[in-house]
Amino acid sequence: MAAAESRTSLPFDFLRTIIAQASDDSPPTRMAIEAIRTASPGTDRDGLLTSLLTGPLAQSAPEWLLATAVESDLQREPQPHMTADRMELTRVALSHPTCPDTYRARFLQECSEAQLGVLGRREGGAALIHGVVAELHRRSATGLTITPELLTAPTPAQVVLGEHGLHEDVFVAALDCLPFGPGEYAGEEDIDAWMERDRAASEAWDSMWSGVLRAHTGHYRRLLAWSARHSAADRVVRKHLLGSLPWHVEPALLEEVAAHDLESFGRAVLVTRISRSCRDGLTPAQARERYADELAATSQEERDYVERFLDEEMQSEYLLTVRCRSAVAWVERAGCQTWRFLLNPGEAQRYGRPQKWLASQELVAALGTQFATICLTALSLWEPDPDSRYPVVRDLGWLHALLVHLPEVPEEARQKAHLVVQETQRALSTGSGAYGYPSSHSAWEKNRRAKELIATIMPLVTDPVPALPGRRTASLGDPQGIGFKKLADADEDVLVAYLDRHTGNDTLVEETLLSFAARSYRKSLTFDDVLARHSAPQQTLLDLTLHLRRRLGGGPDLRGSWAEIMLARPECPPELLRLLPARSALKARGPRYDTTHPAVAAYVTEALGDSDAAWQRFAASPMSHAGPGAWYRLGDLLDAAVEGTAWPTPPPGR
Repeated sequence: MAAAESRTSLPFDFLRTIIAQASDDSPPTRMAIEAIRTASPGTDRDGLLTSLLTGPLAQSAPEWLLATAVESDLQREPQPHMTADRMELTRVALSHPTCPDTYRARFLQECSEAQLGVLGRREGGAALIHGVVAELHRRSATGLTITPELLTAPTPAQVVLGEHGLHEDVFVAALDCLPFGPGEYAGEEDIDAWMERDRAASEAWDSMWSGVLRAHTGHYRRLLAWSARHSAADRVVRKHLLGSLPWHVEPALLEEVAAHDLESFGRAVLVTRISRSCRDGLTPAQARERYADELAATSQEERDYVERFLDEEMQSEYLLTVRCRSAVAWVERAGCQTWRFLLNPGEAQRYGRPQKWLASQELVAALGTQFATICLTALSLWEPDPDSRYPVVRDLGWLHALLVHLPEVPEEARQKAHLVVQETQRALSTGSGAYGYPSSHSAWEKNRRAKELIATIMPLVTDPVPALPGRRTASLGDPQGIGFKKLADADEDVLVAYLDRHTGNDTLVEETLLSFAARSYRKSLTFDDVLARHSAPQQTLLDLTLHLRRRLGGGPDLRGSWAEIMLARPECPPELLRLLPARSALKARGPRYDTTHPAVAAYVTEALGDSDAAWQRFAASPMSHAGPGAWYRLGDLLDAAVEGTAWPTPPPGR
């Protein structure tokens, strides 16, 4: 910098400003060129170089200046916290119209694969992009097949595709240079060894494409156009777009990919029906004739796929059993893999925070409904497998998706869903060890998850709520079996909707009234709002309080809460007051925390009057804070104290 200042005292940032509108032969431009010639490398000089090459010298620049730009870029110290050098100066110099092709080609041959990827970003000029593509093809071997080793020692194309923001031409060229998918079995290798090698290669293939898709979220449509000519890549790309990162897929493309995936379900249904016909006695030829119209309506590729299962060697009992479950297996696999996040978008998180989707909530919900619709077809084809020696739990996930995302669940489907749950419970029982427990930790975890799903599914089966924006979340189950504790835990809006759906069910209203003892505060729903839904509101208060130990049970908090609710109402008549648990009624607070409720004090005072004996007997009564004595009714103890009779027995429990 000192050398530059000996020729000019003008700061570099000032020179950058004034040459923005200068010509290539203006005094400021000549001063800037001379300053660069004599200055040491540094950030200020780099900025001035960029301004010259993109400003007054954008059409013509001396070769030494272009070389200076490249050398300055390469000599610069790496920036802290930068994963890669961005090489902006080199990109500008090699993209320059007067950059010699030989110089550009020589530099690209000498740079690393990582640098090649950086220079292949979309900001590069046409000549540079063309050079990067040519160099990538020169470095890439042909005919490579994917292996696990290529994940740790990647090809040039794999390294380049690790760079974000590639130019479209570089992106497609890198795709063309990638290794091919796992090879076919040639019949010469030991089959077990080949299967192990093929499994490892398939995992590497999947991992490679996962990385490409995560790095190039803006190239999905172009990638699908490319993969249409490469079937092995097309399958894994589509799987990842739906199942690994659907939040990065723009809405229209997400709809297309989802629709394409659902099309393959029809093939699974046809395989299921043809296979069941063969299982039930038809010959392959007869099955082909029966389903001739359906086969004719499919594409040649689809028809070839289905008809290969009609070959004689494919008619073993085992293969038929597997194929008879094709449609159900399709939704089972899709529900827990490719459609997982579309069905449960809340599970899509990054660092504990929800992912931001390009698709709207309405679109994701609509896709969930489409999946639920095909699950309805799968449910109609579902069969129990009572003779299986190794029953497995596998049908709850897609069944849950059906019940949650389908706007209306037909009665026939609800009955079939109940059968699926029963079969799963049988499988859970059969799969337990000698002492009724799963035989391994993984089996225990699967059983735990299955039981959680059953607990979620059964309310959906018994209480089919209309699904609102694609999800059914308000189901509480069969009102005949629901208790006040579950109602106390329910969200207020869910509870109101549940009561509305089951209008006229007095038992449900009574359980809801009892739930206020466990959760007295609600935002807007009041005790009297619920009481008004009962056909005999005043009588039910008397009945509930009379049988409070049997209907409510629990400890002092529940009893005390019920007493306070009764006493807080606009009117608590004597016939209701005397049915309250005595200890809870006496502990109920009045206007101040340290005072007894005035209605209780007045009732006790009037009942005992001026009789010292009655007061003394009442004070010595067997009422208690906990245990059976806590359930004595206030009126029963007062009657016994006044009349001098034996103390009554506590009310019966459940």
